Amino acid sequence: MLAVNLLPWRMQRRQRRRQQSFTLLGCTLLLTGFMVLALWWRGSGVLRQQQQALAEISQQHDALRQQLALQQSLLQQRDGLLQAQLIRQQQKDEHQRWQHFWQQLPTLLPDTLWLHRVERRQGILLLEGQAQSMLAVQHFRQQLLMQPLFARVKPGSVQRQGDGHYRFTLRARVRENVGE
Repeated sequence: MLAVNLLPWRMQRRQRRRQQSFTLLGCTLLLTGFMVLALWWRGSGVLRQQQQALAEISQQHDALRQQLALQQSLLQQRDGLLQAQLIRQQQKDEHQRWQHFWQQLPTLLPDTLWLHRVERRQGILLLEGQAQSMLAVQHFRQQLLMQPLFARVKPGSVQRQGDGHYRFTLRARVRENVGE
């Protein structure tokens, strides 16, 4: 009988299997490493893109904030200019109303009434004069009351002079915001 030693064959087979297992394990580890590396590379690319997008958005946000500050500054300037224009227009309108009143004043005076003094101070127009009758003073007061420039007209004092004339004082309160 022949004796066959199968041990070296089994050892070789075991070594081949072990070698195949190590090769398979190495390939698996290598493939896993490549996959991790590829995913890391892709993730870093996405992260870089997101950082760039965030930087662009931040720049746009800063630019918009600067534009908003500039716009608010311009709006404040515009409001200031509009306010100044409104004040100038009100002054112009008031000047025109007074000019119209001064031009119209001679027609408001009765023939028997004369003015000696006209003074304007702090919203009151003080009119001092002389008239031949009380009726002329009352008529002149009524004429002043009909003017849109005055809120009210009060008689200050009326004195009868020795020559029969009346010396009078009228206080006309100027109406505020006539144009409104």
